[in-house]
Amino acid sequence: MAAPSLYLLLLCSLACLVPSSRSRTLFLPLAKDPSTLRYVATVYHGPSLDPVDRAVDLGGPSLWLDCSASSSPSAVRPVPCRSIQCLAATSDASGLRRACASGASAVCGVRPESGAAGEAAARGGVLAEVAVAVDSVDGSGERSVAAVDRFLISCARGPPGYGATGVRGTLGLGRSRISLPSQVATAFGVRRRFFACLSASEGVIVAGDGPFFPRVDGDISRSLTYTPLATAKSARSSDYLINLTSIKIDGKRLSLDSSSPPHSIKLSTAIPYTAVASPIYPAFGEAFAGAASAMGMARVPPVAPFGVCFDPRTVAATGAGPDVPAIDLVLQSEMVRWRIGGSNSMVRASDEATCLGVVDGGDGLGSTVVLGGHQLEDVLLEFDFGGSRLGFGPPLSARRLACSDLRSEFNSMAFPSL
Repeated sequence: MAAPSLYLLLLCSLACLVPSSRSRTLFLPLAKDPSTLRYVATVYHGPSLDPVDRAVDLGGPSLWLDCSASSSPSAVRPVPCRSIQCLAATSDASGLRRACASGASAVCGVRPESGAAGEAAARGGVLAEVAVAVDSVDGSGERSVAAVDRFLISCARGPPGYGATGVRGTLGLGRSRISLPSQVATAFGVRRRFFACLSASEGVIVAGDGPFFPRVDGDISRSLTYTPLATAKSARSSDYLINLTSIKIDGKRLSLDSSSPPHSIKLSTAIPYTAVASPIYPAFGEAFAGAASAMGMARVPPVAPFGVCFDPRTVAATGAGPDVPAIDLVLQSEMVRWRIGGSNSMVRASDEATCLGVVDGGDGLGSTVVLGGHQLEDVLLEFDFGGSRLGFGPPLSARRLACSDLRSEFNSMAFPSL
């Protein structure tokens, strides 16, 4: 564990630059790229606040930016290897590892922990400082640009290669000292937490003092269910994991591998659909198919990447989506469950197939279940990494709401002209 003094010095280096004033709420509108199914946000960089589109990485330890591009924001300042910022940002539980070259003048080289496979950032980069800004509104409703002058980012040594047009990096929201929500909390003196509502159309990330959605159903952020955050050696320390006690389909418990506890669930925006580890997936799929058959749903050949599909004509519709067997992820106790059903559980794969939106995650998944983007959509989530807990609600459709309704709280507060 890093010496506490390093962390305190890092906090001071950020907080002393941007004085805290009245209550402030920061927000990032999200879009979903139709080709990659990744969620994209725009963050503003440099003295002229150049817009940079980034793929959201829910458990990412930092903001990775392709600094090799000719259009990179100006005034990116590499951090020396022997600096307090480098030591604190790459200490234990940071999500990053130091990879400095020899020599007193070496810059702070960084690479992500294992578990970040698939990121272009895995090739490594350097820690750097740059001005970063997002949109904000204060307690009186006045909008402004919330900027941190010496924001720590990771400069990648090549393009990210996500396939989404114009995306030049990742927006790390994880449990690390230099993720976006962590640095924002330090700079503006707000709680170390943020709310996220992912959507196929209009999503949003919100942080700050709140209240956050006062005009939508009496501020639904106050009525969430909470479960403790967990850790696992097989995941990045910056990832958001929660404990899994059991899985139930239509009320019937599945048998989990008792030889490899503890079981966990990871929340991820890096995959579009929930993945279940191979030892469990076959029983999971067959249990769902059996319960669906009892409801009159006719099974059809699978459509990749899905393993369990049905004839759409045999799937009844409700106001919350398809009427299908409920999937309950039982968390720290029988009283705390994450229920997946309706639109969150099914995907229309073709004209002839509606499929269970859960895939076989293989043997190296790292967690028993990885909740992907589709299952997280239109569910309000609170990532309280300061209090080490996750808050979640039922699908917003149960209240005849969607993420777009939450985002509408801020739609009239457009980002100021730059």
